Amino acid sequence: MFLYGVSIFSDVTNPWELPIDERILNRKDVSHIVLETRPGGFRVTLLINERFPYNYKSKSSAFYYSNIKDSKEGLELAEKLDRYLKSGFNMKIRFNGSEIYEFILDESIQ
Repeated sequence: MFLYGVSIFSDVTNPWELPIDERILNRKDVSHIVLETRPGGFRVTLLINERFPYNYKSKSSAFYYSNIKDSKEGLELAEKLDRYLKSGFNMKIRFNGSEIYEFILDESIQ
């Protein structure tokens, strides 16, 4: 269907149609990528800022990935995520509470 030359169907994923444990992120959403030392090991934390107009009443949250063996692996993951997000692509995360259990780095995610 077309409406004045514009398709009403879009390749962009509607965030309201995602399962409750999935989220699509891009560089605008992730303000910091942090490698943390914890008593049980290491974890990579994504500090995420909800975007509101002019960041008024914005809400920040932290999601972490803790399945890391050592600091070298954590640093490599943090740099990989940073490079991917800087390239302009979106990534999808699957999480339980605040813990990320899967990163989906697919350039076709809209």
